[in-house]
Amino acid sequence: MIQFRDTIKSTLQISPKQSLYFHIGNQLLPEDIKLADIYEKKKDSEDGFLYITFSDLEVFGFNSN
Repeated sequence: MIQFRDTIKSTLQISPKQSLYFHIGNQLLPEDIKLADIYEKKKDSEDGFLYITFSDLEVFGFNSN
């Protein structure tokens, strides 16, 4: 999930001050799990897609030094 998050942040050009959180339904996804494992457990039974939403939050105390 960490690599997935970093790819999304880079692709969408999200500021390093922003933190992304991924959800499936109302469940927050942990960063220490493999995306393939999440896919196998949570993919849509009808079309086989994995639907993930995200939210962002500005990180306080960010230090760019």
